Amino acid sequence: MAEPNAGMRALVVDGQAVPRRMTAKMIKDCGVTEVLEAESAEAALSLLEADEAGIDLMLTDLRFNGTASAAGGRADGGMDGIELVRRVAESNLASYLLIATLDDAAVVRSVAAMASALGLEMAGHVKKPISPESLRPLILRQIARRVTAPLLRARSVHVTAEELRYAITTQQFVPHFQPRVRAGDGSVTAVEALIRWQHPERGLVPPGAFMPLADRVGLIEGITDVVLEKSISWARRWQDAGIDIAVSVNLTGEALLQTDLPKRVANLADAHGIARNRIVLEVTEAAVVTDAPYPIETLARLRLLGLGLAIDDFGTGMATLEQLQRMPFTEVKIDQALVTGVFEQPQFRPVLEKAIRLARTLGLKTVAEGIESKADWDLLNELGCDELQGFFVARPMPAEEIEGWAQGWHRQPL
Repeated sequence: MAEPNAGMRALVVDGQAVPRRMTAKMIKDCGVTEVLEAESAEAALSLLEADEAGIDLMLTDLRFNGTASAAGGRADGGMDGIELVRRVAESNLASYLLIATLDDAAVVRSVAAMASALGLEMAGHVKKPISPESLRPLILRQIARRVTAPLLRARSVHVTAEELRYAITTQQFVPHFQPRVRAGDGSVTAVEALIRWQHPERGLVPPGAFMPLADRVGLIEGITDVVLEKSISWARRWQDAGIDIAVSVNLTGEALLQTDLPKRVANLADAHGIARNRIVLEVTEAAVVTDAPYPIETLARLRLLGLGLAIDDFGTGMATLEQLQRMPFTEVKIDQALVTGVFEQPQFRPVLEKAIRLARTLGLKTVAEGIESKADWDLLNELGCDELQGFFVARPMPAEEIEGWAQGWHRQPL
């Protein structure tokens, strides 16, 4: 039996007592400290809303005590698993979701997409009846995620606008970096900066705890500037250490309304002696689906000044070919919903192939997010994707760890 992972908690939601108890035991046998059980969606929601410690992983079926009715919900009028997932995601009551069901993979995929859009990350999908062989790898991966990237639970952190302003002034926001590598030979090409708040008392605070508030009170620009400056500063340190990698930083749609943004970023790159094309600004596909002039102006000026531009969450279907053709992007980052575990669901492979083909038509570099296994790597390499990013390559890590990681990383695919 694995050594218990201190503090990790899971919830199993299943209307059938015996399978529920067996699943709970399997999870405990993987080393999870505490596993709670609920016999219905209603019971699960009540438990989660009353729980103060927080649940790391919720495993749930999509059906309870009957087949879902055509009007939605269960045939008996109760809450089904789909509604449970939505409400848990909306209220941020769990960190990860694992679906265990007999339902068609297309249904599972749809629920996973909904959960992801609402901020609830997927841990995977297992067919019922659940076996230790199918469940164990998923649970061990969750344990590894929790150990390697411990963050305070967003729902347990309450911050004020005044705290955010002070944090910006004292530059408490720090980037953690997730590497990406070339699919063909595994060579390190870039890192993506992910915002964290290094709070002097609360420790490392995740973006979900402060970014919505920062957006509402107009503090996104200040946080972005801190992360940009620190990311570019680290790029210089790595360059001095002989590690020549690009650095990408995420921008919000609001940032594209700042007409002075391109010059600010270019000036930062110049001040630190970093080639401008080694700085990539990522914006979501949703943010560029617009006919408004200011975002388009900002994107054009960023490219005019020699900075890289990436479409994040590419392949979600929001942007048309015509819209993408008039945007000056240099690369696309294929959404992890199209990548992770697709080798197990061949019916979705054409969607992934189409996204890569569209990027090639536009002459853009392709980067696949959500690479979590050797099978993911092999499939994306086979399809001709240029670069890969995900937990199979590396977890997000503090800037101080990048140099050591890069020097120890094997250039050939594992």
